[in-house]
Amino acid sequence: METKLIFKRCVTLVILVMLILGAYILKLMDFQIFNYTTYADSALSYTASSIKVTAARGEILDRYGRTIASNRMGYAIIFQASEFNKLKNPERNEIIYRLTKIIDENEGRNEDGSPKWEDSCPLVVDEWGHVSFADDADSAIRKMEIMLELQTYATPQNCFDEMADRYETEGLAPNVARVIMGVRLEMELCGFNSSTPFTFAGDISQETMQVISENANFFRGVTVSIVPIREYTEGTLAPHLIGLTGKIYAEEFEKLRKKGYGYNDVVGKFGVEKEYEDTLRGTNGIKKVRHDENGNVIYSEYTREPKAGNTVVLTIDSDLQRAAQESIENLVKAQQAAGIEGSGADANAGAVVVMNVNTFEVLAAATYPSFNLSTYLQDYSDLSKNPDNPLFNRALSGGYAPGSTFKPAMALAALQEYENTKDSGNPIGIDRNEQITCEGYMLLEEFGGQRFLCDGVHGQVNVTKAISVSCNIFFYTISQRIGISKMNDYCKQLGLGSKTGVGLGESVGILAGAEERASRNMNWFTGDTLQAAIGQSDNRFTPMQICTYMSTLANGGTRYSATLVKTIKSYDMSETVREDAETNKTMLAKLEASDTMMSIVKEGMRSVTEDGTASDTFENYQLKIGGKTGTADTNQSAKHEDKVESPNAVFIAFAPYDNPEIAVAVIGEKCGHGKVMAQVARDVFDAYFFSTKTSGYDVLPEGGIVTWEEKRGS
Repeated sequence: METKLIFKRCVTLVILVMLILGAYILKLMDFQIFNYTTYADSALSYTASSIKVTAARGEILDRYGRTIASNRMGYAIIFQASEFNKLKNPERNEIIYRLTKIIDENEGRNEDGSPKWEDSCPLVVDEWGHVSFADDADSAIRKMEIMLELQTYATPQNCFDEMADRYETEGLAPNVARVIMGVRLEMELCGFNSSTPFTFAGDISQETMQVISENANFFRGVTVSIVPIREYTEGTLAPHLIGLTGKIYAEEFEKLRKKGYGYNDVVGKFGVEKEYEDTLRGTNGIKKVRHDENGNVIYSEYTREPKAGNTVVLTIDSDLQRAAQESIENLVKAQQAAGIEGSGADANAGAVVVMNVNTFEVLAAATYPSFNLSTYLQDYSDLSKNPDNPLFNRALSGGYAPGSTFKPAMALAALQEYENTKDSGNPIGIDRNEQITCEGYMLLEEFGGQRFLCDGVHGQVNVTKAISVSCNIFFYTISQRIGISKMNDYCKQLGLGSKTGVGLGESVGILAGAEERASRNMNWFTGDTLQAAIGQSDNRFTPMQICTYMSTLANGGTRYSATLVKTIKSYDMSETVREDAETNKTMLAKLEASDTMMSIVKEGMRSVTEDGTASDTFENYQLKIGGKTGTADTNQSAKHEDKVESPNAVFIAFAPYDNPEIAVAVIGEKCGHGKVMAQVARDVFDAYFFSTKTSGYDVLPEGGIVTWEEKRGS
């Protein structure tokens, strides 16, 4: 009886086991055969890693579609956390060290001796194994201390020991350990994880790429990807305007992180690259990738396609910009070579701005001395220590006394005020035909007969002649009649002492007067008004403001917002994202002066170029030009150790005289008399009006190659 019961139970158990096994087999068949595709896709979607794919940055073009900043495809070594983090520390360290050796052998080092892989660790290990902090690395040191959870009083050796324990580099030679530590720390700082790859080195050679690819089984978790690399077609062309991209600084990260940036991302650092970051920056994609046990990709798909940034088309004309840069550099060097003390032998810098007087589009904005964007990082240390400050954007941020180029504004103020008050019984200002006697000096009784000098003895001069020969006495006199308040009313309308709207960190400048002095708790005197009337005193304007002032006079009195951007297009140029500058120009002011009064001032400026202070340069020129020279003493213009510092030289002009198209403002630091800068303006006019170049493409929707003459009319 018991035997039968046991047998039945065994049979029941066997049947039950067989049923369970059968169910498993059927389910496995369902997984492996009947619904393989469905389950495989589902499994992949859960096990694949999501990886960020960097979008191409929008390009920067000149007004005719010629490339200034673009992207080329290059190789980058990228670590993927999904595979790399499966390895143990000794394996990770060996991979990193082998990669650094390959990079050193194939790519070499940067000019400053730094490696061509990512490593901002501020520790230095000497040949004896002693550890110290790198010079001028306070920010990097603090980042390292925070990451390692160390106090600010931690020594270099404390930091080294903490990383040796953290990354398991004990027992390695100190110099080898330092190399590995630098990369491991950088990976942590960049937030390296399954969704954030780490770019170990960018823009590597094909030789390096092949070595890594051929040893893929060893370099687990390491891939060589094709990525967009920023490139500047001509690194010396308008570098202060174009700017540069670079890795995010620690102090920037918190703000940029909220906009979706990762620590390893690239961002505009200055210039257009920074100002139009939101426009140029694309939208990164997301890609799901799965690897097999050997690190080979067995599945990948985009869950979000990367979208390239928009292309920024500048108002800058590359050819004109190049001509302006070359001319101001040649002029400054020529003044240096002349070797005449007090007249330009100590010339060291300058700036040129060229603007369309009808649209206020900036056609060129040159600064000298300058630098090369392509070698900026290697050259930065020397550039930052150069006493002539080549990194400073003089065209947009330099503050200069305008000297006698200020006099046309004063003439217009006096003429218009007379017109406004001539029927009042107590007119102020000056009639166009009135003459003032210049005896070479003027006494101001208020200060016990203080003498205010002129550069010559001009006799009887009316307003047009006063502009032509740049008579100080004439402008001292009219400033007394209208006063500083009225003078400044017109200057503000002309844009002096106000931002032009061009952006890029431009300076606001200083418009001299009682209001400005009061902001510094200082008094304003009558003698200050006389000095202000000839472009001295506290007056300090940027070349961009001075060109805006010239453009406003030239076009008949309308001041628009200056712009560097003509239009914004989609990356492939097929769509217009934002209309061009002509359509969207903003009127900032309408000069409260009649066409007649402005014509009188322009007549004086034409006389400057025909028989006045700039006639040596323009007397027989092919076009009629309106211009004005200026010679401005600086605050330092005095005898120092028996050496006289030269004044700044200034020149403004517009052309053609009868139908103005462009205006030019030129500043030469310590270049002597303003008339020497007229040659730079002439070079600009030559390049704009008489160049035979026809290279470049029109960026308007209809497209096609256009001639130089057509470009000027576009």
